[in-house]
Amino acid sequence: MITIGNPNGIGPEVISKAIKKFEKNQLQNFIVILDDQNYNIFFKEVRNLDFVIFPSKDYNYICNPGEKSIASGLLSYRFLEKAVELIKKKEAKAIVTGPVSKELIVKAGIKNFVDHTSFFARVFNRETFMLFYSEDFCVTLATIHIPLKKVVKQIKPFLVEKVIIQSIEFLKKTKENSFRIGVCGINPHAGENGLLGREEYKLIKVIEKFKREGLQIEGPIPADTAFYKAYTGWFDLIVAMYHDQGLAPFKMLHFNNGVNVTLGLPFVRTSPDHGTAFDIAGKDIADESSMFEAIKLAIKLNKKI
Repeated sequence: MITIGNPNGIGPEVISKAIKKFEKNQLQNFIVILDDQNYNIFFKEVRNLDFVIFPSKDYNYICNPGEKSIASGLLSYRFLEKAVELIKKKEAKAIVTGPVSKELIVKAGIKNFVDHTSFFARVFNRETFMLFYSEDFCVTLATIHIPLKKVVKQIKPFLVEKVIIQSIEFLKKTKENSFRIGVCGINPHAGENGLLGREEYKLIKVIEKFKREGLQIEGPIPADTAFYKAYTGWFDLIVAMYHDQGLAPFKMLHFNNGVNVTLGLPFVRTSPDHGTAFDIAGKDIADESSMFEAIKLAIKLNKKI
């Protein structure tokens, strides 16, 4: 199933463009969750999908692409709630989420909303991790949306071990052959043997454990080296210690076609690697590549369940 995200963002546009790239039988049994106004604009003529349609008048919502309205934020959250309901009823097995505005969801009264990843983790009581996928290489984040000053305290050996285990499970579903994993250090130069920090020492035992089990894994290594080696094909996946360490290089290469994946859930969840882009909403210039890849990956992963 697909949620359109914030209805005033580019979600409806990129979803409508992306689904046109698939053969009709590829999207069999897909459900799109959206409001009636965007349905009429983008999907009224679509015959190969099912729809759950929310009445705009019930939320005082007016479709105005680019407008950061509180009503649009509330609707985007209600779409997610409906998706959760369908998953729990076993009427769906995968969710592709369109981009939302966290700010507008909070302004709509949903005070505990931080992001999709933590939302699903809380609702399904699971420990989740964020992975970014491209056909070239992937990046898993040990920590996500927390201040940089809190990262060091969060990085514990058991946490890194869990991230690596979840990453391995994902790679088994997407890579036919063997794979290599690189684990970033926390400090510049991965601590320079303790000269720039000793936080890396707590990662070494974890990495050595996986090596003994036969995994092709290296680390902790400097992030600049790790991503160069991923770019040149040596690593299939990089475990980054914090948000910007992993996403700055990944998005530089795959901003338009990267996919966000939530690891650790009892179902498949993917999304495009971009936000609501209110500034270009309604102009018919949004690039649908990331949404197309998110849907394609959800189909692939769902077949592996």
